Amino acid sequence: MPDLDRKREILRLHTHPDTGSEFWCNRLARLGLDWEDVLACPDAVPPVTVEELRSCGIEDFLPRPLRELRPYLITGETSGFSGQPVLACFTEEEFRSGFVRPFVEQAERVGFPLLVNWLWAGPSGPHIVGKALREILRVVGGTDPFAVDFDPRWFRKQARDSLSARRYFAHILSQIDDILSRQVVEVLYATPPVVKALAERMPEAIRTRILGVHYAGMAMSEQEYKRCRDAFPNAVHMSGYGNSLFGMFPETAFTAAGIEYATQSERVETRVVRMETDGAFADCAVGKRGRIMLSRYDHSMLILNMVLEDEAVRTECGILDPRRPQKQFEGKLLY
Repeated sequence: MPDLDRKREILRLHTHPDTGSEFWCNRLARLGLDWEDVLACPDAVPPVTVEELRSCGIEDFLPRPLRELRPYLITGETSGFSGQPVLACFTEEEFRSGFVRPFVEQAERVGFPLLVNWLWAGPSGPHIVGKALREILRVVGGTDPFAVDFDPRWFRKQARDSLSARRYFAHILSQIDDILSRQVVEVLYATPPVVKALAERMPEAIRTRILGVHYAGMAMSEQEYKRCRDAFPNAVHMSGYGNSLFGMFPETAFTAAGIEYATQSERVETRVVRMETDGAFADCAVGKRGRIMLSRYDHSMLILNMVLEDEAVRTECGILDPRRPQKQFEGKLLY
């Protein structure tokens, strides 16, 4: 949870006429607000929507000092599952804080193997998840992962269960088979459908030497997760929740009620909210389900009160069982 000093610093940076980003200066003008209104009550600012962000380049999000300084930035895009992808950027420190340290810290807590051979089957650029994996291994002193590039956007363009979709998925699996036939791999880092397919086709001798499985990219049910955990009995299993705009939150518990994710962060505020009759949002009590609302307080990008499609149960330290209730959103990309 960002502290008050960080919130005020970032809010002022992005909204003050002397330093503000084009996105926020223009947005406040349209809303008839000024930067002091935002500082006084960030919750009074209408939620930022994905539609507002779709047409923006990263220069629109950067406050004036960063635009002039032009520091090295890590760029990425959202999945594009619900429409035109949104561009995102992070300073190096924000990127590590959002995607690298949460994973490494949780991995160390649960004994997830780091200094072994990894196999990554998932998207490379413009998705941010592949960039995060390589930075994780660089930070811990590991080896660059063996990798198979899996383009989810192209896969989703194929009709469900069509010949083209099956052939593309078979192509991914055959590349993985080829790597595993020659190389000892102890960690799998992939989307749930890839992990499920590998669990069904891998010989037991290979499955039992897998020591870690990380699930990224897509939602999965508790039943699917349990089957994958059973298929790799010697592995530490970790799922991740989040997206390319905010960062990732690691799994901290798995129970019959679902997967719980920790959302403690000095730069992202996570809330579970319900809509009141007047259209305002109110925080849900612990144990109650509602919509996930995220705010990002970064030097490179400010996002206030974005309400996700996902619902979750609020817990003492995070969220439980995040999912989209509408059937058309099955398989939504997580991060």
